[in-house]
Amino acid sequence: MEFLFKPEKLSEDLKYQVSETLAKRTELFSRKKFPGLWEKTDELNEKNLSAEALKRRRKFRRFYGIICIALGIFLFVPGLVKPSELFVPLVVGALAIITGITAVIPRKTNSEKFEKKAKKLISAINSSLKPEDKVLFNEEGIFENGALLIEYENLESIIENRSIFLVCDGIKIMVLRKADLVIGNPEEFKILIESKTGKKTEKI
Repeated sequence: MEFLFKPEKLSEDLKYQVSETLAKRTELFSRKKFPGLWEKTDELNEKNLSAEALKRRRKFRRFYGIICIALGIFLFVPGLVKPSELFVPLVVGALAIITGITAVIPRKTNSEKFEKKAKKLISAINSSLKPEDKVLFNEEGIFENGALLIEYENLESIIENRSIFLVCDGIKIMVLRKADLVIGNPEEFKILIESKTGKKTEKI
């Protein structure tokens, strides 16, 4: 059983998918290191974080932020005029304004936090890519241009996104487009990986 990729340069359009997979890889590492914490987090997410609950929470956060900013300005301005007499309102007002701004500013999703790393990874892969490069997955391991690159026993994770696979052994990271798979198909490719590693292919 063999699966051959002939990698092409990664386009800028794939940045978000790469970012999502990097975020997922970090989550998997964290889950392995802190299983108890993630068990509690998953319980809370199942109970509280439905789409409707998230929408209500965002609305409340914005409303709360606006109230904090308004109250902060109400306390901060007089304190700024007479700081010696109104030092406590000055400090409380400043803290309220900071809290309000923090609440109003939209929070980044996990994938958005990894966009810079994704862009850097894509750039590094494209700069080192050669037209003759080939990546082969067979029964013995993962080979790049005929040389053994990764043994299956050392494979840390493989994550599937809409049009890419991210393959990592903890040191090397490969981003392989499904469109570049010239021998074999993605579903059978996952079967080989899972049979050789005993690990499930994580899908986003």
